[in-house]
Amino acid sequence: MLLGDILRRSAKLYPDKTAIVFRDKKWNYRQLNDRVTRLANGLRSKGIGRGDRVGLLQHPCPEYMELYIAIPKIGAVLVPLNCRLAGRELEYIINDAEAKMIIMGEEFIDVIRTIQPALEAVDNVFCIGDAPSDMDGYETLIAGFSLEVPETDLEEDDVAVQMYTSGTTGRPKGAMLSHKNLMSNYMGRLVDVKLDKDDVVMNGLPYFHVAAEWAIMPLYIGGTLIIQSEFDPGPFLDALESEKVTVTGAVPSMINMLVEYMEKHPRDYDLSNVRIFFYGASPMPVALLKKTIKAFKCKLLHAYGLTEASPGVTFLMPEDHVLEGPAEKVRRLASCGREVFNVEARVVNERGLDVQPGEVGEIIVRGDNVMKGYWKLPEETSETIRNGWLHTGDMATVDEEDYVFIVDRKKDMIISGGENIYPREVEEVLYAHPSVLEATVIGVPDQRWGEAVKAIVVLSPGETVSEEEVIDFCKKNLASYKKPKSVEFVDTLPRNPLGKVLKKELRKKYWEGYDREVS
Repeated sequence: MLLGDILRRSAKLYPDKTAIVFRDKKWNYRQLNDRVTRLANGLRSKGIGRGDRVGLLQHPCPEYMELYIAIPKIGAVLVPLNCRLAGRELEYIINDAEAKMIIMGEEFIDVIRTIQPALEAVDNVFCIGDAPSDMDGYETLIAGFSLEVPETDLEEDDVAVQMYTSGTTGRPKGAMLSHKNLMSNYMGRLVDVKLDKDDVVMNGLPYFHVAAEWAIMPLYIGGTLIIQSEFDPGPFLDALESEKVTVTGAVPSMINMLVEYMEKHPRDYDLSNVRIFFYGASPMPVALLKKTIKAFKCKLLHAYGLTEASPGVTFLMPEDHVLEGPAEKVRRLASCGREVFNVEARVVNERGLDVQPGEVGEIIVRGDNVMKGYWKLPEETSETIRNGWLHTGDMATVDEEDYVFIVDRKKDMIISGGENIYPREVEEVLYAHPSVLEATVIGVPDQRWGEAVKAIVVLSPGETVSEEEVIDFCKKNLASYKKPKSVEFVDTLPRNPLGKVLKKELRKKYWEGYDREVS
């Protein structure tokens, strides 16, 4: 099955059933399927076809879901764009993807206009919402177009979504996810989570993440999707109650905000309909996990994965969230669980052999969910996918029953509030500051965000600059969430004999008292 066919069965069997709820409006399956079909034909009329990239810059909304299905339906490739990126970051991704069209929300008009002259392949720009007089509106891609399903000669190995993820080079890489990759992941999720047409799903994560899978899945099986454009603890909790949500999820930093909000605004929250609360994108501190279990009184599910795996790798299932009992079971609260349905996950040592309990190795993954590769980066692809196995770069141990415990990251990635931040990208900006001689970036513990970005800077001789000035400089050249939260000025950086900065040594003092260098 192809991603563009995902509405076919639901529209046929449940045409009048509510598919999407957004603010005070509802769309049934017939309406949604009709709009997606017209949109697919509208995109074709603008010259978009098989293999063409279309960039999408918008917060969660019904139009986002329409595009998520319509673009792959005609063989084109959706390129979700991170709403939090700065103009120059968006420019790089759009040009690297060779996107022919950009579709954006009205609040992004100014940033796209600023970079539009530098966008090398973009022929058309469309605006969701109130379009200015010199720009085409999104609805012009739908109104008046045919309801005849466009014919295609697509194959399941064709790329459906190209999702950008940062790498150790500091430049984002386009992970090419095929129809087979994504549909394999959706099918596995449905088996493991046991979603059905009676489920009401609300996902607190942005859709430019692979977390959009949780928004697609209810539409696949005739369920109902509740969309909130941005995460806000109060409205989120209200919607859980009023919409009788059965499956929901968020990243740990969001969950921390929810628990904090409930403590500050105590009342009898009716969350009795919630049967599954999933969390992922970054590790959940066990202390917060215990507070969450008590606050929500529902089954929790930890989803571990990565963009390159579409993203599913392991689940810590609800029955594994044990607060009291044998020590080996309670300890599993710190685990990311075991491999998901239809995916093979192993933890191996440097010789490629499965580690023994207590031994640290790298998580590797094999299955139909593993990406085709990185766009235009064959060397990086061959380094990441070897002999059919995706090498995640995440270091872990296992216990006697193959529960996986992540202990560190092979790459220098920082996860703050569920967002992946690679130090090299921040370091590139720091080195551009006229007063900076050397700089390195590490992740340090943060109660709210899990990890926070910390810059350690050596100034050029005779130069003086404040912490605030360095942070402001980064903010002007990076998405705000990537900027350092703090800056430490030092005389020298510790290095090994080959000149590599010893980040583990720098992190040590901040992570004392923690059993792993991942919060």
